[in-house]
Amino acid sequence: MQEEASFLPPYISLRSLARWATLLLIATVVVAWIAVGVNLHELRLLFQATGGERVEPIAREAYSLTDAALFWTQIVLFSATAGIFLSWLYQARVNLRALGVRRLRFSREWAIAGFLVPVLNAFRPYQVMREVWQASVPENLDPFDWRSVPVPLLLSIWWGAFVAWAGLELMALLLSFGAGVNLPKLQLASGLRVIADVLAAAAAFLGCFVVWRISDAQDEKRRLQASA
Repeated sequence: MQEEASFLPPYISLRSLARWATLLLIATVVVAWIAVGVNLHELRLLFQATGGERVEPIAREAYSLTDAALFWTQIVLFSATAGIFLSWLYQARVNLRALGVRRLRFSREWAIAGFLVPVLNAFRPYQVMREVWQASVPENLDPFDWRSVPVPLLLSIWWGAFVAWAGLELMALLLSFGAGVNLPKLQLASGLRVIADVLAAAAAFLGCFVVWRISDAQDEKRRLQASA
């Protein structure tokens, strides 16, 4: 048994990475709601233009500057959050081997690659997260029989919100590029961005619970194994 254990990677608590991920996810929620307000203001300006009302140049310029600053803030924040979250998920997957879990379907590389491969990234990350969740539950210490562990609806809602956000954001971006001065298309793109930002806030908020539920579960499972 000691010889087998020597081949296992060391267990590293996820709590430090979870704290950083939580801070960045909360920041994402705040920025997403700010973006909702900015995009609602854009919608108001577009409907004013459609109704024949004169939109002051200073209002258009102020919106353009705010929108540009918000766009780059979201890009930087998304990159930082993605980096920390993927580091957390990779370590969570490594910890499963440290906890002695066997018969895992997805390798630790899929914790990162699943998000990067087009089309596959619509469902493979969820499959990896589902497996990590099931194998981390402390109520089941059997290293082989863990697939029967139920997965809460929280995980599905979180991933659904994330995928919906990404899809609507992409649709809004494509509409904006091809809209030119077509006001109906610009209105539709702006409306899609409002919904996308609401979903981004929801996904980030739920992500905090997902991160901590798995982090706490692995620590508890480690403690129970040690006491056993």
